[in-house]
Amino acid sequence: MRVLLLLVVIVVIVGFSIYNSAERVAVHLIIASYENVPMIVVTYWAFVLGMLVSFLLGIAYYLRITNQMREREKDNKRMLAELTALRNRPIDMPEEV
Repeated sequence: MRVLLLLVVIVVIVGFSIYNSAERVAVHLIIASYENVPMIVVTYWAFVLGMLVSFLLGIAYYLRITNQMREREKDNKRMLAELTALRNRPIDMPEEV
């Protein structure tokens, strides 16, 4: 199934590249402007930038989840110590039972 999906993605990328190989565009960025840039170059760099942003967001999510897990483990250890202390506590029996 993965191979079929990969094949479809490759066919779409190659088709897009062939279809837009002669297409030229103007790119206006905040710091510079470029004229007569091939569409495939713009698409490639947009893809790379998207992957980079996705990677950074994934790292931030992973670090947040790891921190939450560490806090939960600390709470679990504290509660287990409290439970153990309560189990070892002597039971006071009332005299009038």
